[in-house]
This record gives sequence, structure tokens and C-alpha cells, in this order.
Amino acid sequence: MSEELEITRKCVVSGEIKSKEELLRFVLLRNGTVVPDFDKKLEGKGFYVSNSKNIIAQIGNTIRIGKLLHTNAKALPDLVETVEKILAKKGLDSLNLARKTGSLVFGFEKVKEALLKKKVAFIVKATDAGSDGDEKISALAKETNCYSLYNSATMSEALNRENTVYIAVEKSKISAMTEKNLQKYKTFLNE
Repeated sequence: MSEELEITRKCVVSGEIKSKEELLRFVLLRNGTVVPDFDKKLEGKGFYVSNSKNIIAQIGNTIRIGKLLHTNAKALPDLVETVEKILAKKGLDSLNLARKTGSLVFGFEKVKEALLKKKVAFIVKATDAGSDGDEKISALAKETNCYSLYNSATMSEALNRENTVYIAVEKSKISAMTEKNLQKYKTFLNE
């Protein structure tokens, strides 16, 4: 039996060794600009940084990042905001893909029913959900991960639906990928 080895990398800012899943990849372009490269498609010197708003803000310090990369590097002036937008979009795009595969259940009553039937991988609820419904869903979803990252208007627009407040993501092949992207965004916001 061969055990799968966890791939680790070193965060160039904190120096911590972490799994690649806990890090975000950036690239130093030929012109000396540091940009996000989460899909690993850009040419240039790649490096990893902890998935944390505070750590990524430190990349913006041109002197510090230049020393870390041993070159005259400069980060985009709005690097933190750019990273946040990319991670938020990846989460929404994943939810939309799950919607297209029929893995999403919408609405308080249908989410409640799916939870009772134990069909749910995780829940997504709007940041502006009412406290009454929020408490009821939370009580039913005790052992189910719950993500509250987007407001109702943002979720409704991304999923092409009106008044999207509660979503259950049913257990499926796509649910793990979707949750991974939402967790990465949540970690970024909370670290």
C-alpha cells in the first residue's frame, strides 16, 4: 500500500511550511510585478503565500517582497482586493457549476427537507439572512458545514435566481470542489 504524500510549500512571507491547499500561488512576472496565479497558468517565477488577507497585504510592501524574492519586485497596488475578488468569484462559479449539475437545493423549506433527509454536503446562507430562519437552519445543520460569505443579491445574481438566501449543496461529485473553493475564500476573509 502506498500512502499519498501531502505536498507542502513554504510561505515566502511567514516562512511557515504548509500544505499547498493552505497557500495561494503568485508569480513574479518578467517586468517585476507580482500577480496572483491560482490556476498555475502564468509564466514567471512562482511562489506561495499563506491564504490570509493580513499576510497577502505584506506582499504589497515592495521593499519586503523584493528582499524575499531577491529582486526588484513590486506587487499590484490593489493586490489584496484583487485576491479577494478572485476567491469570491471562484466560490460563486463553483456554486453555479453545482447548480448546472442539479446539486443545489434552494429555499428555506427545501433546504430544511434536504437536511432532514441527510442529503446535504454543506449549506450556504446569505449574510443578510433573517435571524429567525438562520437559527432554525443552524439548529438542523448542527454537523453540517455552513458558509455565509455572500449577500442575497450577490448569490441571486450569480445563480440567476431571485431572492437566494438558503442553499443546500447535495452530496455529489462536485460538492467537494465547491466546498474547497468556498473554504478557501472563507479562510482568506477570516485569517
